[in-house]
Amino acid sequence: MLSVMPHSSHPPRRIVRGLLPWASVALLLAVWFIATNARTTPGFFPSPQQVGASALDLNSEGLLWPSLGASLARVGTGLALGIVVAVPTGILAGSSRLGYIFLDKPAHMLRAIPFNALSPLLIIAVGIGEGMKITLIAVGVFGPLYVNLRDGVRNVDPKLLEFARAYHLNRRTIFAQILLRGTLPSFMTGLRFGLTVAWIALVTCETVNSQNGIGYILARSQQFSRTDQMVLCIVAYAVLGLASEGLVGLLERATLPWKRSN
Repeated sequence: MLSVMPHSSHPPRRIVRGLLPWASVALLLAVWFIATNARTTPGFFPSPQQVGASALDLNSEGLLWPSLGASLARVGTGLALGIVVAVPTGILAGSSRLGYIFLDKPAHMLRAIPFNALSPLLIIAVGIGEGMKITLIAVGVFGPLYVNLRDGVRNVDPKLLEFARAYHLNRRTIFAQILLRGTLPSFMTGLRFGLTVAWIALVTCETVNSQNGIGYILARSQQFSRTDQMVLCIVAYAVLGLASEGLVGLLERATLPWKRSN
C-alpha cells in the first residue's frame, strides 16, 4: 500500500514570509559586527560585544531593567491619556460642524508646538516629577490620533448613514456599528504614529529630573562619553519601537479581520 509522505523538508510559507522581513535586520547586525571588528569604522564606535558588555554593566549596577520598566510605564500611561483625550475630540470634530469650528484649530496649534517648548510650562504647571513626563508624552500622542480620527469620521461612507436613518436606527446603534467601525482603520494608523511620537517625547522628558529611564541612561552616557551605552540606548529604542509596532499589528488583526496587514 502506497502512502503519501508530507513534504516536511520544505518550511511552511508562513514561516518563510515571517522571517524574510528580518533578513535586513540580520544583515545590518552582520555589517556592524564585521565593520567594528575589522576596524573599518571610527575607533569611537563600539562593537556589538562592547554594547552587550555595557548592558551587563548597567544590569550589575541595578539600572538597566528598572530604567526599561520606568520608560515603558511612562509611554504606556502617556499613550492611554492621549487616547482618552484624542478619541472624543477627534470624533466630535469630525462629526459635528460646531465641534470642528471650536476644536480643530486649537488642536492643530497644540500638535505644532515642539516638546522642548512645552517642558518649562509643564514643569511650572504640574511639577518636575512623573506628571510632567506623562503629560508631555500625552500631548505628543494626541496630535496624530486626533487628525486620523477626525479624518476617519469625515470619510465614513454617507450612504451608510442614510441607510441607517432610512431604517430608523437609533443614535447609539449608528455610533457603535457604523461610526466606530468605520473609524477603526484610521484609529490604528493614528496609534502607530502616536506610539512613534511617544518614544520621541520620552527622550525629551527623561532628561529632566530623572533617576532612571532610557533617556536618563542616554544623557548620563553622553556626559561620561560612554559610546557603548549610547548605542545600547539607541538599540533599546529600536527594539521597543518594533515591539510596539508588533502589538499594534496584533490589535489590528484582532479588531480588523478583513484588513490584511503588511
